[in-house]
Amino acid sequence: MKKSSLKAVRHSLKIISYGMSLAVYVFLMAHCGCGKKEKSAEKPVELKDIILATPEKQMPKAVEEPKPVAQQQEVKTPPPEAVTPAPVQPPPVQPPPVKPVTAYALYEKGVKSFNSGALEEAIELFTKATEIDATLKDAHKMRAFACKKLGRIDEAIYSFKKVVALDVSNSEAYLNLGMLYIRNRMNNDAIWAFEKYVAIYPNNARVFYDLGCLYSKNKLTDKAISAYKLALKINPNYADAYYNLGVAYIAKESFDEAIDAFGKVLILNPKNNEARYNLAFAKNRKGLYKESVALCEKLLESEPGNANAHLLLGDSYSKLGKSKEAKKEYDIYKRLMFVK
Repeated sequence: MKKSSLKAVRHSLKIISYGMSLAVYVFLMAHCGCGKKEKSAEKPVELKDIILATPEKQMPKAVEEPKPVAQQQEVKTPPPEAVTPAPVQPPPVQPPPVKPVTAYALYEKGVKSFNSGALEEAIELFTKATEIDATLKDAHKMRAFACKKLGRIDEAIYSFKKVVALDVSNSEAYLNLGMLYIRNRMNNDAIWAFEKYVAIYPNNARVFYDLGCLYSKNKLTDKAISAYKLALKINPNYADAYYNLGVAYIAKESFDEAIDAFGKVLILNPKNNEARYNLAFAKNRKGLYKESVALCEKLLESEPGNANAHLLLGDSYSKLGKSKEAKKEYDIYKRLMFVK
C-alpha cells in the first residue's frame, strides 16, 4: 500500500519538474527572442495551470471507437416495368376468293341428285340454275323430267314449254308435252305438241297413232284416218292402228275399208274378238249376212255371254229370213241385258 503511494508521488514530482522546465523554456523564448515583438499566437500557459494539471487530465483520452453507423439500406430503384410490346398482329389471312356459283355447276349437282333418286333436291338445284341463267335449256329439261316423275304435271309442262321456247326443234320436249297434255285431258294442246313433234321427227308410229286417237275424239275423222295410215306406213304390223282405222271407216260408213282394216287385225291377232265383232258388223252393214253370222258364231264360242254378239247374230238371221233363230238370239240378248 505504501509502495504504491510512493510511486505515485515520484511520478507527480517528475511531471511537475518537467512542467517547470517547459515553462522556463517558453518564458525565455517569449522574452528573449530576436528583439521583435511578435504577437503571441496563443495565450501564455500559467504555471498554476501546469501544476494543477492532474495525471488524469494529462492522460490521453482513449480513442473512442467509432460508433457503428447504421448501414443505409441501399434503396433499390425498382427497374422500370418491362413494357410488353404489343403483339404484332399478322396480316389477316385473306380467304381464297369464293368463286361465284355458276348455273352450270348447279345443273351438274342437280343431275347427280336426279340420278341418285333425290328428285326434290334435284328440282331445287335445277330451279336455282335457271334463275341464274334462264337460257340453260338442259336445266329446264331435267327439271321437267324430275317433276314428271313426281307427278307434278303442271310444273313439268311449264318446264318443257321453256325448253321448246329456247329450242323450237327439240322433238323430245314436244313429245313429252303431248303425253302430259293427254294426262291432263288437254286434247287440243296435245294435238299441237304432237303435230310439232312429227314435223321434226316423222318416224314415230306411236305418235301418229296417238294423233289419230285425238283427232277421233275431236270428231276429226279424216285427220284420224290419215294419222293411222301414217302409223301403219311406219309399222305395217301395228294391230291397234288397223283396229282404230277400221272404227274410223265405220264412222264414215266406209264399210269396205273397214272390212279390210279389221281383217288385218285378225290376221295379226286371231283372238281379238272385238275386231271380229266389228268385222261382223261391217259385213252385216255391207249386206254380207252369212259371213256376219259365221263371225258371230265364232265369237260366241269363246264369249257366250257377249250380249252385243247375240243381238247382231239375231239381226243377221232376221235378214236371212230365219225368224226362229233370230228370236232365240234376241231372247238371249234380253236375258243378258235385263237379268236381275
